[in-house]
Amino acid sequence: MGSRVAAVNRDRLVLVATYAVLALLGATLGIWGAFLVPLRLFGHVEGLADVIGVATTAVAGYLGAVGTEVPSAAIVPGIGWLLAVLALGAYSPGGDVIIPGSLGTDPGIGVVGTIYLASGLVGILIAGVSSARRLRRTPGR
Repeated sequence: MGSRVAAVNRDRLVLVATYAVLALLGATLGIWGAFLVPLRLFGHVEGLADVIGVATTAVAGYLGAVGTEVPSAAIVPGIGWLLAVLALGAYSPGGDVIIPGSLGTDPGIGVVGTIYLASGLVGILIAGVSSARRLRRTPGR
């Protein structure tokens, strides 16, 4: 009886540690993408940060949920991402922190920054739906 309780406690500890790592991964991905908002590629193509925002939160959430076999794990990287991006997008008395709202020489950067704020939310939605569908189809569940 005692070893069974210890195994359950160990499993919960591993799940909590996994959630913490997923949240830190999401925050790291959010910070990385925020610094890419002003990046312009060849031909002045912008929006790489927006693609990264959707893709990284979707992939990290999906893999987290499938790896733990817990559907709610899909949103944990997105929560870390969202908290980091909101902290970096906050306005200070001197201006923007990291994600620019406007730039005199680049009028499109405000749009890219705004879309980046929404892109992670779309990624969270994609991760939640796709992982829930995958886990529902898995035999033995």
